[in-house]
Amino acid sequence: MPIYDDRVTHLRVGKGRSFAHLGTAITFKDEPSANGDTLLLFEMRMPALHGVPPHREQNLESFYVLEGALEIEADGKSYCLNVGDFLSIRPGVWHALRNPGPDWVRALTWVAPGSQHVRFFERLGEPIDDPRQPPEPGGPPDLEELVAVARDCGMDFEPQ
Repeated sequence: MPIYDDRVTHLRVGKGRSFAHLGTAITFKDEPSANGDTLLLFEMRMPALHGVPPHREQNLESFYVLEGALEIEADGKSYCLNVGDFLSIRPGVWHALRNPGPDWVRALTWVAPGSQHVRFFERLGEPIDDPRQPPEPGGPPDLEELVAVARDCGMDFEPQ
């Protein structure tokens, strides 16, 4: 179990609330409810050839790759992040994510402030016990619901 008090959060490896969303596992490591909405820190595990379509948000978002590779298009430029690479995106910048494969990508993601992302994953994600084995999506996402929830959580997806 996580240990929370007013000044310290300690999680063992593989611990934290986890959600699956569109085949990707998200595990919360430092939640806004424990830090005055300063940030949300989560570990993302995304399978090869999966991604997140172009979107923008009202908060800062940063990525640090732990395993694999992560392609990010931000503000019209393409970045390929490998193990140890870091990228930070300011509020309002259009960006998209993609795992080029062939393996899973595992990355730490910071979102500041973070409560809007927590609401997004709580509403659209499926709680899971093992983030190493997120379920495959059961079909295409309900785009109307995704766009509406995202908008309610301070994010906009680019019209397709």
